[in-house]
Amino acid sequence: MAFIKKTRGNELYVYMNGKLIYKKWLDTGVSKVFDLQAYDKYTLKSIKDTE
Repeated sequence: MAFIKKTRGNELYVYMNGKLIYKKWLDTGVSKVFDLQAYDKYTLKSIKDTE
């Protein structure tokens, strides 16, 4: 599985295998999960703002 993190302005995007799975607005802390199977409590990849 390939994870790619991109930051554009105040938004953090996380892609897994080319598919958007997570988006977070950095200024407000609000986030949206697009694929629950890819990002659940068993996910081995941690999503952090500083990475």
